[in-house]
Amino acid sequence: MLEIFGHRAIFNGVENSVKSIPYYKKLGVGIELDLRHNKKGVYISHDPTNDGDLFEDMCKICSDLEIRMALHIKEIEIINEVIRLLEKYSITNYFIFNTENFEYPEFVDKKKIAAYISKKQENIKEDILWCDEIQKKWYSQKTISDLHQKNKVVYVMSLEVVKTCQEKEVLLEWQRLINLGIDGICTKYPEKLMRFVKGDLN
Repeated sequence: MLEIFGHRAIFNGVENSVKSIPYYKKLGVGIELDLRHNKKGVYISHDPTNDGDLFEDMCKICSDLEIRMALHIKEIEIINEVIRLLEKYSITNYFIFNTENFEYPEFVDKKKIAAYISKKQENIKEDILWCDEIQKKWYSQKTISDLHQKNKVVYVMSLEVVKTCQEKEVLLEWQRLINLGIDGICTKYPEKLMRFVKGDLN
């Protein structure tokens, strides 16, 4: 079954907000979050100039919910605090995708770290892959099949996340990704993708 993640947990036009959680719980899909820090602590924001909700507040709300989290840690110095908060609130349904190629400390469960992949590669050690085709298209039936044979989980960013495009292009890309057997998609339109998967979206 296709996993769906809401890009930056967007809800009613607002990104990275704790107010999105009831919506995502109702949908039954995951969330992708950007994590930074300031004097208040670890907060949720893609833009370093913005303030944002505290990650601890998000953890409090999600502690009793099975909402899968894809965490994008923007600053390596916050990793200790992020792990501490996840453990404090007994949150285990998460992974960290490593677009910055940080060297994570030994205490971080390596099975929770996803490799960021933007082109076809060999000998990927991570079990979870967070992928895009920003540079060029590289997904193929054989590539995805080969990754699955190596027990890799393949998540990809939807087209509208990485470029400006029309809805028709997004729908065509969703169908392509589904046909390829992708394990999950991160999108700005999680509810629409759910309807598309069910065949309710023309």
